[in-house]
Amino acid sequence: MPKEPTLGRLGMEARSVKFPDGSRGIILVKAGIPQDEADALAAQVWAERPEAGVPKG
Repeated sequence: MPKEPTLGRLGMEARSVKFPDGSRGIILVKAGIPQDEADALAAQVWAERPEAGVPKG
């Protein structure tokens, strides 16, 4: 993984983020947003994810 954000298609870039449980991941964000905003988006995705093992009803 490159140390710098990687530019992608249509003004997006892949960004390394830290999730609330301490794990790390990669998300696509709008190019140029600050790292703290990318981490906040990752936390939002984490909070909205469905609970593991529970079928959608």
